[in-house]
Amino acid sequence: MSYQPIVKHVDNSDNNQEVGLKQLVVTMHDGTQLRLFNNNGKKTINRLLTIPCPICRKDFYCKCFDRFVDVIDEQVPEENWK
Repeated sequence: MSYQPIVKHVDNSDNNQEVGLKQLVVTMHDGTQLRLFNNNGKKTINRLLTIPCPICRKDFYCKCFDRFVDVIDEQVPEENWK
């Protein structure tokens, strides 16, 4: 069964207008927390190490969510990026 990312909650984390960097903390339906970055239009994602990765089950940094950046970003309301 493949992982289906569903955004449950979004919090604003950091905003630096001078360099064009915006950060959001995204909580997924399974409790996974991610930090979503928007750096001048380029979006990247990092998993916060609160629980093991639901995809590979590793308890350290992995790149599993890199392939879901666009799917997760589509679920984040536009007003969070402002």
